Amino acid sequence: MKTLRYSWMISVAVLVFTTLASAGKTTCPPSPNVTTIIHDFDLSGNQLHLRSDDYQGSGLGQASYSAALDSNLSSSIYCGWWSLRMYSQSVRTVWITPNDPINSSQPAAPPPGYYSVYVEGASKCYDQNLNLVYYTNVLTSSGNCGLSFDFGYNGVKYKISMSPSLPAPGPATGLVTVTCNVVSSGQCVNWTLTPNLAASTSHPPTVANLYYYAQGGKLTFIGQYYNTFHIDLTNP
Repeated sequence: MKTLRYSWMISVAVLVFTTLASAGKTTCPPSPNVTTIIHDFDLSGNQLHLRSDDYQGSGLGQASYSAALDSNLSSSIYCGWWSLRMYSQSVRTVWITPNDPINSSQPAAPPPGYYSVYVEGASKCYDQNLNLVYYTNVLTSSGNCGLSFDFGYNGVKYKISMSPSLPAPGPATGLVTVTCNVVSSGQCVNWTLTPNLAASTSHPPTVANLYYYAQGGKLTFIGQYYNTFHIDLTNP
């Protein structure tokens, strides 16, 4: 009798644990690989703050980043948002301009240049309640998106970010427009990221926050700087 009772208690405990574990899981849609194309100029010919490394001297004013070109890179729509990871390599770089201040009161920041250490780009879109909107569900365009890039300089890791949902405390920034270029089977499969240039006092266009990772990985606000970019995401 005691053995049966003990077995029953074990079964209940396992069922409760399994239920709690399942409840804690978050669903993640498929994460397809994409080719990230970073442009050096906007459509009017103006040089951008975020630029490519002109890989292998293409001279095209842009460069592609994908696992197909470098197995140490990861470029995907990860769990519904764009992710570019450039860890574990030093060949490919991204030109980042983190020191173009919005006014003279902003503190000094790392210099512009080609960065490869700790480089990681990410972009997420949100609805009006700041719920995540999957990239695949942006069938026309969304102007309520964000963009951030991590990078390392002199042993310090930084993040330059603009978003309606900032990664850490700081003043409001500009927003990002994600435009769908191709719809297939009811889902978007090709996108363009540009600054949201709509005039706004609550989200000043092209303004980004610069943070650094303090002890323990805590993001600490430094100041506000301009950031412009033009990024295409295509099927591999």
